[in-house]
Amino acid sequence: MPIEFSAGETKELNVELTPIAASLKGQVIDAQTSEPIIGALVEVVDIASTTTGIDGRYSITNIPPGSYTVRFSHSDYETVEY
Repeated sequence: MPIEFSAGETKELNVELTPIAASLKGQVIDAQTSEPIIGALVEVVDIASTTTGIDGRYSITNIPPGSYTVRFSHSDYETVEY
């Protein structure tokens, strides 16, 4: 919607912005061999989860703004949380 001004007029404009969703992506690798880990579970706890592909890569989209715990787990490895 356009804002019209007359000569010498000053207007105050207050706007509320809605934050957009975030995304998380990366790769899970073996700490000793640097090989990608296939099928690792990556969770933004209580929000969303996915598993890694053949290249160890993952992507989670549409994460609402906020603070979350991210958990990485696989049956052959220790679980890691951030």
